[in-house]
Amino acid sequence: MDKIQTTKERILIFLEANNIKKETFYRESGISASNFKGAGLKSDLGVDKLARILRVYPDLNDNLIWLITGEGELLTEAEKNKKDHRNDDLYTNEINDKIGDLLANLFAQYNTQDKTLMFLQSQISKIEKKYSKAISEQNKMLNEILSAMKISAK
Repeated sequence: MDKIQTTKERILIFLEANNIKKETFYRESGISASNFKGAGLKSDLGVDKLARILRVYPDLNDNLIWLITGEGELLTEAEKNKKDHRNDDLYTNEINDKIGDLLANLFAQYNTQDKTLMFLQSQISKIEKKYSKAISEQNKMLNEILSAMKISAK
């Protein structure tokens, strides 16, 4: 495609790409058809008219650099949706990565807590055995003392 030279020519490309009839554009924007024919097509589009067109066709705001400078390409609605879906995929992948990191972190914390719990349970078991043995020895000594007292009391 030849390089589009004027803003007006790029507006006509936008209309065609979006299946908007020129007559509809002229009526909705309030701009005369003569501005887009013959010598009028090559003349500059005033800022006031451009602002009016942007109000009527806000989708052109997404293509403002293309419209004014001719740089880049016209993004049609389908291309914008495709781009949005790519962004959705990137966003979804980013969220999935974060969820994966969080799950890995939670799993690591769970393992650490599980190991800590097992260690504490083994320590409690050792202490219980120790105290059980100490109580058993004290009961044995008390029984010996009581037996000795009964013998001496006789």
